[in-house]
Amino acid sequence: MSYPAGTSLAQAVGTGSVVSIGAVTGSTGTETFTVIGEVSDAKFSGRKRATTSTTSFASLGVARKLDTIVDYGQFTCTVLRVSNNAGQVAIINANTVGGTWDFKVQLPVNTKAGQTTTGDLITFSGIVTEAGDFDISLTKASEYTFTVDIDGSWTVTAGS
Repeated sequence: MSYPAGTSLAQAVGTGSVVSIGAVTGSTGTETFTVIGEVSDAKFSGRKRATTSTTSFASLGVARKLDTIVDYGQFTCTVLRVSNNAGQVAIINANTVGGTWDFKVQLPVNTKAGQTTTGDLITFSGIVTEAGDFDISLTKASEYTFTVDIDGSWTVTAGS
């Protein structure tokens, strides 16, 4: 499929995206995912590759480096607080009990990229390091942020 110069295949993926939490990573049986309701923002951040110095006398005063490991960073979501939403209860529970949990982010269909049935699916596991602290305000809906420190990498399955 060719596109005219200047045509973007980018998509605003907020509307229709679904964030879900599964079970503790490595659990047996069929895994059930619970949708985390009222997500207003989500972001993958902090992906980086570490390096180590390989500078020696032979480097003639020039720093030399070797790449080592990749850290996939964090996944952060802001949700409008709904105290009885099953997904929000699950994410707070995951933070309380600890452990590594499975997550899915289902993006909407991107028709510009030729998708007609499903959008991209991103799966990952991680530790919920922050969840449940919320604000109280006269001028906006109560919300809180949860943060998942990603364990390992994420997998992107292209939509169709």
